This record gives sequence, structure tokens and C-alpha cells, in this order.
Amino acid sequence: MQVTLRDVAKAAQVHYGTVSHVLNGSNSNTRVSAETRQRIIEAAERLGYQPNRVAQQLRTRRSNVIGLLSGALENMFFARLVSLCAAILEEEGYELVLAMRRKDAPNDLHLLNTLNSRRPDGLLIWNEENTELHERVQRPDMTCTVTIGGTPIPGRDFVYGNLRTGVNEALNHMKAQGCKKIGYITPSVAIGREGDTRNQFYRQWINEQGHEARVFVFEGSAYDVAGAAQCAQQIAACSDIPDGLFCFNDMIAIGALFGLRKSGLLVPDDVALVGCDDLPLTAEMEVPLSSVAYPLEEMLRNAVHLLLERIRQSRMPDAVQSPLHEVSLPTTLQIRASSIRA
Repeated sequence: MQVTLRDVAKAAQVHYGTVSHVLNGSNSNTRVSAETRQRIIEAAERLGYQPNRVAQQLRTRRSNVIGLLSGALENMFFARLVSLCAAILEEEGYELVLAMRRKDAPNDLHLLNTLNSRRPDGLLIWNEENTELHERVQRPDMTCTVTIGGTPIPGRDFVYGNLRTGVNEALNHMKAQGCKKIGYITPSVAIGREGDTRNQFYRQWINEQGHEARVFVFEGSAYDVAGAAQCAQQIAACSDIPDGLFCFNDMIAIGALFGLRKSGLLVPDDVALVGCDDLPLTAEMEVPLSSVAYPLEEMLRNAVHLLLERIRQSRMPDAVQSPLHEVSLPTTLQIRASSIRA
């Protein structure tokens, strides 16, 4: 039998309204002493009381839920993003509801609709290109939305990691290590993506050096380690092998490392290697990978802060809405053995 507020009130020997105020956050003016509050909480825990979320939402018009639209969790970058985001929201008293793009296809409006069906207080959207959901997010009923990643949505707050700083640092580092033929390896799904600034910054840097860009593309996803390994083996079979490779992300860099070593090439002696994202495992590999580090936790904390401020303002109809924010955080290169040449 489900435990009710009246059961808790009886066990704690207080009025029903007092229990409702303490456990369900009712809007009454009831003042409760610390001793009474503790007695109610202990009684609720002892009886196994579970709050009625639907009733709470109807009464307070709050769900205490934030929706997150992320990339596929097969990519460890997004698995880390979701984990960090859930922890940050929990600190703020919110639960996370997740929708994820299972593949690299841009059709994601149905995912946004799924999140909205849960009636979240606000949304966080990882966004790397213009997709069909952009128009929907710009409507007036979606002001409580913050975009994270590489591509902003007009009219919404935006937090991103500036890859230009990290990419330039990575390429300058490989040059300083004696690399003269630096290539870029990327999955085909990213090469034409509007939000993929890695390719853009790589080409700009190469042009400034007076060299020709060498972009190696393979069919596959951004987390296709096997595809990256096969691509690296094809690179190793070229007559003019690059002596440095900058990789779209760490998953691709790991695949490239496997492929190069299978082809008999040494990293970094024959080919220096740098990834992007600075996943925790990159520092623990047999050949620790150099990587451009996203300030992911700082990005998420900024995004959550902006979102909660939008939510607060939405509950105050007469409040002056704060101006839109665009928060740019620099990326930095973490140098490890994979790019340090003797």
C-alpha cells in the first residue's frame, strides 16, 4: 500500500499541512522548527514515503527536471558530459532527463519533442550544426534553453569551448617537435559540418605555414575506433607518410594509434599524434596521448548557471530579462608522450 502524507503526519504527530510544506514544498506560509522538520523527514524515511511528482508539478508548476540533448553515449566524450551534467544539476536540486542522438544524423526534432513531453523546467542542448530543431527552439515558449558546443542557436544563451586556441597550440607543438608534414584525420560525418571548426583551424594554420593541407577522411562515426585504425593503416601505406597527425577527437586518435602500430610505425618517433577532448583514459594508455582539453566541467557549470537564471526570470513575469550571454572558454593542449619526439 502506498504511503501517504497523512500516514507521515500521523507518525510524526504533526498536522497534514506541515508535512506537505516540508516534503512537497507547498506554497503555504507555514513555519516549521528544525526539530519538527527533522521528525517529519525521519518519519517519511521510516515509512518509505515517495512524493507524487505529478501532483507536485501540477501544484507548483515546476518539475525540478532539466532536459539534456546530447550526442551518442558510445562516444566517451558525451558519456562524460552526461555524468558531469547530472552531478552539477543534482547539486542544484534538479534531476536530469536525457535524450541522445544515437547516430550522427542531424534529424533531432523528435528528440526535442520527447524532452518537452516531460515538461522540464529548462533544456540544455549540445549543438554542433544547424538542424531541424533550431526553428523550434527559437519560439517564445523555449526561452529557458541554453546551447552548448560549437554552434549557437539565435536568441538563446550559448556556452562553448574555443577550439582555435587548443588546435593552434597542438599544431605549433608538433612543429616545434620537428614535424614538417602534419595531417588531419577525421570521420566523413564531421568534415562538412558547420560546427566542426577543427578542420577550419587546421587548414588556416597549414596555409599560414605555406604548406598544403593533408586531410584524411574515413567513412564512419566520430567514435569509430576501428574505422580510424583502418584509415591510419592506409596512411601508413602512402609513399609520403605524414610525420604528425592531428585527430578529430580522442576516440579517433586511439584508433589511429592502433592502426599506425599495426603497420609497424612508432608513435611518436615516426608519427606524432594529438587528439582532442582529453578524455581521462588518454593519460593512462601505454603511449599516453597528447590531447586538446575541453574545459567541459566549467562549460557545463556556466550553462547550468545561465539556465537556472532564465528559469528564475520566467517565474517572474514582470522581471527584466537579462541580455543574451555567449560564454567562450579557451581550450588548451595537454602534452604527453604521443607527440614528444626525441
